[in-house]
Formats: sequence, C-alpha cells, structure tokens
Amino acid sequence: MKNLSLSLFFILCVNVLLAQAVYAATPDEISRAASYAIALLGLATLSVSIYLFVVIFQPEKF
Repeated sequence: MKNLSLSLFFILCVNVLLAQAVYAATPDEISRAASYAIALLGLATLSVSIYLFVVIFQPEKF
C-alpha cells in the first residue's frame, strides 16, 4: 500500500510539472484544467505503453 501511495504521489507531481509545460506551450484558448487533463492523458498513455512493452517482452512474469 505504501508503494502504491508513493507511486501515485510521484505521478501527480510529474503531472503538475508537465501540465505547466503544456499550458505554457499552447495559446490562451486552452484552459488550465484542460492542460492538466492533457498532461494526465499523456502520462496514462505512456504508462500503458511501457506496461504493454514489458508484457510483450517478458510474458513469463505474468
């Protein structure tokens, strides 16, 4: 449980940094909430990609 909490905290911290970069790189048309959502979706996509890569190349672990 402690490991899960630490992982979630780390992901949220990375999302805060990434969302600010997305917000700064886009024009004023996008809201701050939307930039956080875009950053969170990007992190989720990256996480699923890494998981699938590991499952494909190390199937005996699963």
